[in-house]
Amino acid sequence: MIAITDNIWAQEDFMELGSVPLHLRMTVIKLANEKLWLHSPTAISPQLQEEVDSLGKIAYIVAPNNAHNLWLQQWQRAYPHAEIYVSKGIPKKLPKLSRYKIIEEQPKLPWSEEIEHLSMPSVDFFDEQVFFHSASSTLIVTDLVQHHLNPPVKGLKANITQWVLKKIGFNDICTAVPLKVKFLIKDKPAFKSFIESILDWDFNRVIVTHGPIIDSSIVEDPKKTLKLLFQRFLT
Repeated sequence: MIAITDNIWAQEDFMELGSVPLHLRMTVIKLANEKLWLHSPTAISPQLQEEVDSLGKIAYIVAPNNAHNLWLQQWQRAYPHAEIYVSKGIPKKLPKLSRYKIIEEQPKLPWSEEIEHLSMPSVDFFDEQVFFHSASSTLIVTDLVQHHLNPPVKGLKANITQWVLKKIGFNDICTAVPLKVKFLIKDKPAFKSFIESILDWDFNRVIVTHGPIIDSSIVEDPKKTLKLLFQRFLT
């Protein structure tokens, strides 16, 4: 686990996308009650469990969109006392998942006084949840914003895959590729309001699930960078 700032840690991991290593990140926040909030769990291991356990007791495990569920049930088995919160698309993908709560259906989330939340609207197959940790001025996203650098790949197949991914939009600081296709956003005013609400948060750091964290070491003004990135949704 790597310390990001006070009471926030990350576990860095990778999986293959085609032949290219895709960076993954699990984010862990220690709440005021000393309990832990886990966002987008990565592959579990005894060493990782030991590191997480040294930080505190896991209270909440969050699967924030329907593309991030591969290791959710492993974590649930390892921590049966933890409450599981998932985006609405996950139960369809994990029909054997039990003892969970759907984030969008909750009138109030138990961590809401410390971590604010927005649900992405109007994209049928993309049910991402976005979070803001006010104490650290940190925005936490999953696929909405990504940060793709050149991975250390070798071989013709890997190089072709990397070239294709760049061509379709997996390059540098970017939005998820489906969001580049405007007709996939069913209710553009609702989506615009969602983006405006994100930009209303006073953040100076963006923890992404894919790629390096976007902070002042990467760009001068992370919030301004996102505002420029989101401009297509605001007009």
